[in-house]
Amino acid sequence: MRSGAQEDASSRTRTETAVAAVPEHEQTLAARLLRYLATKPRVRANGASTAGRMVRVPTISFVVNGVDSQTIVRHIDTLQIGIPFGDLRSRRLVEHLDLSRHNGVVRVSMVHYNTVEGVDRLIQGLDEVM
Repeated sequence: MRSGAQEDASSRTRTETAVAAVPEHEQTLAARLLRYLATKPRVRANGASTAGRMVRVPTISFVVNGVDSQTIVRHIDTLQIGIPFGDLRSRRLVEHLDLSRHNGVVRVSMVHYNTVEGVDRLIQGLDEVM
């Protein structure tokens, strides 16, 4: 039988292992989406084109020439995937980067609760709307 101290140490070790895995998981998801976006000539992804903790956070914003950002998000909503669009509290930056004409940017956050399957569903939806 384990003592309370052993159980606490074991629980802490499992928690630390899980927390340490989060950035790698997020990087995997972000890399998958960034690779997809890079294959689309009409897509302009903002920021670094590769994933990695030292390069970018796993939040990706982009626009698609010829497709309003709201149109993209409304379509993705039908797949029960929630992503926002607009200036996202960065109006001056969006204007400075000349992204207002797209109705702002589409933003996707690749965070710990997302899955590879979810990213693949998102990519399928983006293919449909583009």
